[in-house]
Amino acid sequence: MIKRILLGLLAIALAFVAYLFWQASNSAQIDLVMEYRLEEARKNTGADTGTGEGVFTMAFGSCNREDLPQDYWNLIADQQPDLWLWLGDNVYADTDDMNEMAAAYAKQKQAPAYAAFTASVPVYGIWDDHDYGINDGGKEWPHKAAARDLMLDFLEVPATAPVRKREGGYQSYLVGNDALSVNLILLDTRYFRDELMPPTRKGDRYGANAQGDVLGEAQWAWLEETLTNSSADAHVIGSSIQVLPEDHGYEKWANFPAARERLLQLLARTQPSLPLILSGDRHLAEVSKVMVDDYAVYEITASGLTHSYEGADEPNRHRISPLIGQKNFGLLHFVGRGENLQLLGEVRSVENNQLYASLALDASGGEMNKEALAAIVHQKSSMTTSLKPCPKSPNCVSTQSTQADKKREPIPYMGTMEEAKARLKTVIAGMPRTKLVKEEGNYLHFTFKTFPIPFIDDVEFIFDDEAKVIHFRSASRVGHSDLGVNSKRMKKVARAYADAE
Repeated sequence: MIKRILLGLLAIALAFVAYLFWQASNSAQIDLVMEYRLEEARKNTGADTGTGEGVFTMAFGSCNREDLPQDYWNLIADQQPDLWLWLGDNVYADTDDMNEMAAAYAKQKQAPAYAAFTASVPVYGIWDDHDYGINDGGKEWPHKAAARDLMLDFLEVPATAPVRKREGGYQSYLVGNDALSVNLILLDTRYFRDELMPPTRKGDRYGANAQGDVLGEAQWAWLEETLTNSSADAHVIGSSIQVLPEDHGYEKWANFPAARERLLQLLARTQPSLPLILSGDRHLAEVSKVMVDDYAVYEITASGLTHSYEGADEPNRHRISPLIGQKNFGLLHFVGRGENLQLLGEVRSVENNQLYASLALDASGGEMNKEALAAIVHQKSSMTTSLKPCPKSPNCVSTQSTQADKKREPIPYMGTMEEAKARLKTVIAGMPRTKLVKEEGNYLHFTFKTFPIPFIDDVEFIFDDEAKVIHFRSASRVGHSDLGVNSKRMKKVARAYADAE
C-alpha cells in the first residue's frame, strides 16, 4: 500500500516536472513585443497627434570656433529644423581688424557641412563678444558699428531690413507655418551695454553694476512695443548672455540687477503668449526657471558647439535641469495650435544626439509631461521611453509599474549613457545563462534562463540620461507566480551594478 502511494506521488512529481519543462519550452517560443505606448502618450498631451506633420522645429546654439571641425551640422540637419538660430560667438574674431573678422566669417560660411546645412535651412541670429570683436565687450568698443555690419552680412540680413537702419543688432521676425506664428525676438546685449564692475567675491570675474544697463533706451522701447503689440502664438527671446542665473561670477544679466529686474517685470506685465528665453555664451547648457509673482519665466542655455566647459560645476539656484558640460545644441519643437499649442525644448549632444535636458510647456506657459510630448515629436525616433506594463499576475517587477507590489526603484548611474550601458552589459555577462537579444539606442533586452527548469525570463532596460537612471522590467514569459525570482534577480543586478561603478 505504502509502495503504491509512493509510486503515485513519484508519478505526480514526474508529471509536474514534465509540465514545468513543457512550460519552459513554451516560454522559449514566446516573442516579447516592446510597446512604446504612443497612444497613451497622445491622450496625455491633448495635442495634434497625427504623423508628426505640423511640428515646427527651431534649432539653436552658440560658441562655434570656425577653425575647429564643423561636421556636427550633419547631425543637426538630421533633426529637420525649420530654421537655425545663432545665439552668439558664431565665430571667434577677437580683433579690431575688420578684414580679419570678415575672413573668420568667410571661413565659417565656406565650411562644407555648414554650407550644405544653410543651403536648405534659413538662418537667424545675434552676436556675443567674440564675434563683437572683444572679449566681454560693451558699448565702449570703437569698432562696433563695422562689426555689426559684418554680422548682418554673415546672417544675410537684407539691406532693407529695419535693423540696417538703426544702431545695434537687435531684430525681430515672425516665423512659423500656416497654423503657427512665433515671434523671434533677438536682443543685442553688447552694443549699448554699460561697464562691467570688478568682483566683490573671491573667485568671481565680475561684480554688480547696480544701476547699469544692458539694452539702452532705444532697444528697451522697441522691446516693449514688440511685446505689447505681438499677437503671435509663441515668443522666443534670444539673449547672448544668461538672463535668469544669478550665482556664478561671469558675464550675465545679474551683473546689472536693475536691468535684469526691468526685463522680468516687462515680461510679467506684457505676458506674451508661451514665452521662452534662449541664451548661450557659457560653454555649458542648463534650463532655468524664475517666478515673477505668479508668472513663470523659463530659459534654456545651449553652449557650445565646438568646445565646452567639461568640468562645469557651478551654482544656479534657478536651475531645473542637469548642468551639462558636454558640447551641445538646442531644439524647440512647437506642436499643435491655439489652446492646444505645446512646446518641447531640448538640449542634445552634437556628437551623438543624446538627450541631455528637456522642458515641456503648454499654451499657458505651464509645465507638462515632457516624456509624453516627446513621444509625439519623436514618433520615428529609436529612443525608447516606456516599458510594457506588468500584467496583474505576480511574476513581474518594473520601475515604471503603477502597481505598488511590482514597483521598484530605478538604478542610478554616473557618467555617460554609453559608459553605463557598457557597465551593465559587463555585469549581466558575468551572470549565468543570460543572453543579449536586442540593443537599440537607449534600450537593452536580455533573456535569463532559470535553473534547473530552463524557464526563459525577459529583462529589459531603458537608460534615461537626463535623469541619470536605468529603468527596468523583469518578467516571466509563462506561469502565474514566480516565487519572487524576478524581484530577487533585479536586486542582484542593482547590487552588482553599484559595486561595478
